[in-house]
Amino acid sequence: MNKLLLVTGDIAAGKSTFSSLLSQRYGVAVFQKDIVKEVLSGRLSFHRREDNQALSYAAVDLMCHVFSQTAPTGASLILEANFHTWELEALHASAAEHRYDVLTLILRGSPEVLHRRYLHRMHEENRHPTHLVAALHEVEDFIQVAQDLRAEPVPGDTLTIEATGFSYQTDPAILAQIDAFMGG
Repeated sequence: MNKLLLVTGDIAAGKSTFSSLLSQRYGVAVFQKDIVKEVLSGRLSFHRREDNQALSYAAVDLMCHVFSQTAPTGASLILEANFHTWELEALHASAAEHRYDVLTLILRGSPEVLHRRYLHRMHEENRHPTHLVAALHEVEDFIQVAQDLRAEPVPGDTLTIEATGFSYQTDPAILAQIDAFMGG
């Protein structure tokens, strides 16, 4: 199939849930930054915001490495993270080298709504301790991070999805566009 599906976008937009659903739908492996980060944090320190950010970068670096090692097999893959432009460019370069088609799903939602969802996750759900170190409790901080991420260019073919609510996860029109890309 030679397909690389990237899922990125706003914090608390449902990227991990959606990438898991897509993994099941297409029978394709998925690697999610938060899960990789949790595994790494079992062996590494993460007491400060800087430590948490370093873990995030290491998790994405590891995901990029997994793709570079998977690509020669031609197996399709889904990667989910708050990708930065340079990470996406590296993935696109590796994908081009191995003749992969790439589609990036960009999940965007109302920052105020996503911040409330984020706070709920932090305080009401059993989040892994590594995610609690870099909490963005103030809405202004959350919005600034969202604006910074949104300002970064996303190379290649993209599909921007309104993710304030969760209806996109079962929306037939959105799924049809992804189906067309994935070849099924």
